[in-house]
Formats: sequence, C-alpha cells, structure tokens
Amino acid sequence: MNAERRLQTMFSVRIASTLLEAMTLAAIEAYCYGEKPGRKWKPVETLGYTWGFKKADSAATVIYLDRMSLSISSTRAHKSVQPNPEAQRLKNEVMARWSPHLSMLGDFHTHPYRNLTELKDHRGFDFSPEDFAHFLADDFIWQQSGGNPVMLVIAICRMDRVRANAGRRLRSNICHYAVGEFGFWINAVAGFTNEAGARQHTGNRNSKTTLDIDLWPYNPARDRMQSE
Repeated sequence: MNAERRLQTMFSVRIASTLLEAMTLAAIEAYCYGEKPGRKWKPVETLGYTWGFKKADSAATVIYLDRMSLSISSTRAHKSVQPNPEAQRLKNEVMARWSPHLSMLGDFHTHPYRNLTELKDHRGFDFSPEDFAHFLADDFIWQQSGGNPVMLVIAICRMDRVRANAGRRLRSNICHYAVGEFGFWINAVAGFTNEAGARQHTGNRNSKTTLDIDLWPYNPARDRMQSE
C-alpha cells in the first residue's frame, strides 16, 4: 500500500458535546421506553442522522460531527432498526436550507442490552456484519459525505454498580462513559474507497479511525436516576 493510500485510510472523528448529549438522550429513551408489548417496556434500537464538516490534511481526514436528527419514522425493534430512506432525504433537504455550511456525514444507531454481562458476551459495542453491509450500500450517505461517511453505534446497558466515571477510551475508535446507572459505549467507523474504487470501511479492530469527544461527561459514584 502506498503512502497516499495510507493517508486516505486515517480518520479523526470528533463529536461535539451537544451531539453526544442528543444521541445519549435518544439512546436512553429507546432503552427505557422503546416498546410496550405488555405491561413492561422493552428496549429497542433507534437511529438518527448526523451532520458536520470534514477537512483533509497531511496526517488524516478530520471529520467533525456537530448535529443530529432522530428518525422517528424508522422501524424500531429490540435487535434491529430499519431506516426510512424518504425521511433521510427530507431531513437533508431541510438542513441544506437551514444549515448550508453542514453536510450529512453519516448516521448513528443503538445496541441495547439488559446488563453488562450480556453486552460483553455479544460484543455489543462492535458493529455487526449487518451494520457494515447496510453502511456500504447506503448510496445517499456516501454521496452526501463526499465518499467518507461515518457510522456510529452506541451500546447501552444498565449497570449493577455505579462507580465514578469520567469517561475513557477502550480502543482508538471506542469511548465509554456513564450517566446514572446506565453505561454507554460509542464506536465509530469511517468509509473510504480503495484504489479500485470499491467501498471499504475502517472496521471494528485495528481501526484507522480515532474517536474524540469534545467534552467527556462525569458520572459520580452511586448516582442513580430518580424518575426512571
């Protein structure tokens, strides 16, 4: 692989603190009040789109994600979420008029789990093969992002013990933080095209993507939700 191709596969994905807050609110509502098949609520996955801007320099392609919009017309279930392509295009039309300086750069979705053991057993903070297949096939996001879309996944579970948590990095592309008794793991993958023009992504492990959060949230020990 030549030097030019190596540079094209190095990405710095930066998330605004307000965007992290908005995605966390969407994730926790879908987790706690997603679906009510009987007397109890059942967690569901949810999905939204992200906007921002990017800049390529000699070291990496820097992608700054600034805004999001939750897709309320997506079909949400416990282990899947199906987007509405028409809503995707409609929202982008609005943003083109409201914030023309921003581009649609990708999407995010959630992976809900009952507890930490289940999350670890299923490696819930990683993207699934189905996630990657949908990412590579989403022509609209690849077009709007200029060939470098970003997909985020936020895994969420309820924690038995609430320890002080100031946020930390698990891998270059995965960050962990907590709010009350809920733990969150956010993973980022970036897309690019190879020398043959085929779409590729930076993957789960040994990733060429570095995820940065503008402001890490702090969660004190023994802090639990009162209204949940």
